[in-house]
Amino acid sequence: MPKGDDKDKSGRLTARAKPAPPKKSAMLLFAVLLVAFALAIVATLLLANDRRNLRALLDHYDLHWSLAETPRQPAGTRALRGRRLTAVPIAIPARFFAEPENAALGTFVREVRASGHELCAAFKAAGVDNQGWKQSQFDRKTFECLSETVLPAKEDGAQNASFFFIAKGTPEGEVGSIRMKLVAPETADGESVHRLLVKALEQLIEQARWLDLAPAIASAEALTEFTAVRFGLSFRFTQEFSAARSYNLIILPTSKDPAVKRSRAYFDTAQWLTLPAVIARIPDFLLAHVVATAPMPSIP
Repeated sequence: MPKGDDKDKSGRLTARAKPAPPKKSAMLLFAVLLVAFALAIVATLLLANDRRNLRALLDHYDLHWSLAETPRQPAGTRALRGRRLTAVPIAIPARFFAEPENAALGTFVREVRASGHELCAAFKAAGVDNQGWKQSQFDRKTFECLSETVLPAKEDGAQNASFFFIAKGTPEGEVGSIRMKLVAPETADGESVHRLLVKALEQLIEQARWLDLAPAIASAEALTEFTAVRFGLSFRFTQEFSAARSYNLIILPTSKDPAVKRSRAYFDTAQWLTLPAVIARIPDFLLAHVVATAPMPSIP
């Protein structure tokens, strides 16, 4: 019996014993892991999207910390391996690094963009009769488009109404100069030839693409003088002093500016070297693709 009692007492003591408290080292380890996990989450949020959240936080608290950005390597690039080539010295002429010479510079030069054939056809469609772009009777190297309208006066001693137009250029169709002359007395015939001048001027500005000279049309309608010198081209609509109701329109290239002279000389095909003899044997349908000497057609 005594032995049994001892067993019961030891069992009761074991059942009543309290668990031992956790060690401090385990709590410390848990706290460190918790802090590290929280810091990892915060660092991920701040550094994500190219540190956008970190920059926003610094800007919010007005903190000017330098965030040096490392240059990104372009995608698809990699360092080459293998045998490298030996560097070869190259001599570059000094003129490549010299400033441009003002004495050799050119400038924009205005030309008639439409060819002589297109210009004559446009005038004829507008009511200004002509025979087309033909060779001049006085110079074989010059082609011209000529139109002349004369309406005799119905009364003796009165002034005739007339309109004269001529455009000169090259056989290829490049227009070099234009002249118009109007004699418009205060009669019905004078009004008719006056309308011819206005129509011819409208077609000229439209075909040549000289939209900045459109005010000249209003001057022609009102028979007031108009003068403009732009991009190496002189445009003058003036009244004659010797005759009443008589007007001249003269369009000529100017060469007073040295830069304009150089530009015109550079593009003057008459001064270019002659083509080789083999070019003359090329068929006509292939010649336009090999050598282009005709002006560009007008674009509507």
